[in-house]
Amino acid sequence: MKIFRSARAVQGAVDQVGVKGVQGWCASSLFVCIRVNGRDFFSAFCHLERCDVQAALGIGKYVGFIAPLDLLPGDIVEVATPLCQLLPGCPQRVGANEWLPVSASSNPAFAPLVELLKQSRASHFKPFFKRNSGFSAVALRNATEPELLVKLATTSTHAADIHLFYKQVIEPYALPAPALVPASSTSLSNGYLIYRYIEGTSFSAASLLSEKTRCYVINVLEKLHNVPSGQLKRTNTQQPYWVYLRKSVLRQSLLTFDVGHSRLIFAMWRCINRLPWVLSHGDLHTGNVLVNDENDEISLIDWDRWGLLPIGYDEACFLRGLPFKKALSYLPEKRDLRLGFTIISFWLGLVQDSQFRSTLTAKDMVQYFKGAM
Repeated sequence: MKIFRSARAVQGAVDQVGVKGVQGWCASSLFVCIRVNGRDFFSAFCHLERCDVQAALGIGKYVGFIAPLDLLPGDIVEVATPLCQLLPGCPQRVGANEWLPVSASSNPAFAPLVELLKQSRASHFKPFFKRNSGFSAVALRNATEPELLVKLATTSTHAADIHLFYKQVIEPYALPAPALVPASSTSLSNGYLIYRYIEGTSFSAASLLSEKTRCYVINVLEKLHNVPSGQLKRTNTQQPYWVYLRKSVLRQSLLTFDVGHSRLIFAMWRCINRLPWVLSHGDLHTGNVLVNDENDEISLIDWDRWGLLPIGYDEACFLRGLPFKKALSYLPEKRDLRLGFTIISFWLGLVQDSQFRSTLTAKDMVQYFKGAM
């Protein structure tokens, strides 16, 4: 989840990493430093116009950068500010989000995929990577079958949880998500989570999404939250980001030695425990929202962390980065939802930026919380 990447907020993103170089934007510094395979490689000035970002942030200065480089598939690329703060979207391997011919699997970096590619008889593949540059999934293409996305390193327990959620929630309630594909209908062995591959664009921040997309996703979340959970329970109930968030906020409040701030956090803690817990996506940052470039169809992906979470959690993660009052305007006029959204947004701000509680945004959130209680 990108919101936990650093102690202080970095305004920027890596948009593309390929064999011809790196491009993105950064509003936090005048230039960025690029490392390849752990070695300092290149510096690029942020001097190019990015109308989309500048309009979203309300700034006039140019923030875009393009670094023309000769890179190889499998190279690990890191882009950071001069203060060594990584930009969202990296580290990233060259070849991520690009269709590669199967012959590229001869590169040692793709050795873990060789057996899977042989089973699938794919002509092309598109690797996807975790934040640590390990493989998370691979898309497969051949001439005779629809394109597939295969999740890697999936346990039987996790696969059972996903199949249960699809069967009882996503399919009957027609939520916009990639279709699950039985392994028996493919040339792959059992043990993989397999989806129909959806081509689309994801974005690094809610400010870069269209009004239509923001409203659509909020409506989908309202539909999801209204699904009765009944006997629907995960075998693996862990929600690592929610656990991390609560512990971090509590620890920070105690270390401030500010009695007033600690009382505020405990009041929010008591409130969040009384709010409804609803079915949630669990990891709904904007990178998990895909927009089809041809027909503008929107899909939510990576439902791996679905579960019961406080109402407002998904909305706070999704709208993160928008001005508080603007983000609040997208939500239905429901007290519990808006309270949960405000508390979790405040906590996310505290975790991301140690100076957040002194900002006007934080003061607006505290004022809203106290007024709603």
